[in-house]
Amino acid sequence: MAVPKYFLWDYRSIVEVGSGCRTFIPQRFADMGCKRIGLITDEGLVKAGVVDQVLDIFTAQGEPKIVGIYDNIEPDAVMRVINDCARWCRELAVDGLLAVGGGSVLDSVKGVKALMGMGEVDIKEIMPGNIGPYMRPMGQPLNIPHIAVPTTAGTGSESSPVAVIYNEEVRVKGDLLHPYLPADYAFLDPDFTLGLPAKMTADTGFDALSHAVEAISSPGSNCMIDALSIQAVRLIRKYLPIAVEDGRNLEARTKMLVASNMSIMSFAMSGLFYPIHNVAHAAGGQLRIPHGEANGVLIPILMEQYPKHYLANAEVLAEAFGVDGEGMTQEEMVAASVQKVRELQQKCGVNPKFSQSLAADIQELMYWAIKFDPAGIFYPLPDEVIRGCIAAAF
Repeated sequence: MAVPKYFLWDYRSIVEVGSGCRTFIPQRFADMGCKRIGLITDEGLVKAGVVDQVLDIFTAQGEPKIVGIYDNIEPDAVMRVINDCARWCRELAVDGLLAVGGGSVLDSVKGVKALMGMGEVDIKEIMPGNIGPYMRPMGQPLNIPHIAVPTTAGTGSESSPVAVIYNEEVRVKGDLLHPYLPADYAFLDPDFTLGLPAKMTADTGFDALSHAVEAISSPGSNCMIDALSIQAVRLIRKYLPIAVEDGRNLEARTKMLVASNMSIMSFAMSGLFYPIHNVAHAAGGQLRIPHGEANGVLIPILMEQYPKHYLANAEVLAEAFGVDGEGMTQEEMVAASVQKVRELQQKCGVNPKFSQSLAADIQELMYWAIKFDPAGIFYPLPDEVIRGCIAAAF
């Protein structure tokens, strides 16, 4: 009998789920002793009226106060913007951070939180070489109250101890890892995702799927990771096509938010074995392909190009995708799971290849994936695998 391996489960967010749960946000800040809240978001959500819905709650409840709105977050969590937002928070004497938005907003706020909690003004100082590996016990409490409200169901960033930060000077996506990055409270209110366009719904949903697949296939997986990942994949397979088809289906929107949150928990606890994200980060950093789209295209491609990575956990992968593995080899179970991903792409209108052409040659993009992406440094892929993935994706 095999001896179960040791693992550590370290998660800090309190997650509140349901339509209208956002009404509890002011009270949660008050419970944490906050009086001056900085609301951080992007311009699109201000124009869409989402921010006004949040402001109305604070106005109705009186205390604590939102003392300012920072809406300059860009499509990626950009270092320059994070530094500027942290400056803004200090000037307003903000004592609580409220992040409302998609993954770029949520990751940006985690960067701001790290800067404020660690007493720095430039995020490059805490991410030398585009990596900030503050795992426990190095990562100490940041002591910055923080609530996150995701408006997409994909990144799970509201509860993730990882923030993907874009260094715009070298066009590289780096990783900041810290056990106290997750929000103290994550509010999964489906009302804020009801107006999400079909393509963004699909792309962000496949981002969540990539997290679950990476977690299942990781050499660092364990039974808790499997439990969350399998259920997340099942929810995504069932509800993502519904959410894409009917964007106002409240049940589908709720279940996708939950699946996204479950996926990121399993992903973050599985170690740094992320081949899909390795290639996706290089494509996103160099070519500015949105992260969800990059992952959506690359999930089945990595499984086809590098089946060796998935073989050890092929049975769990097959179970998640509803494949009856009876009598199948591990290779056949991986191939059948790939087919299920392809079928889901078709149902959700996800292009199996990138819509834009490869502006640089394959060798150049390989260089960035191998030399500069933290995922590739921690878990290097064979050169021929990266080359094959890039060729298949464009």
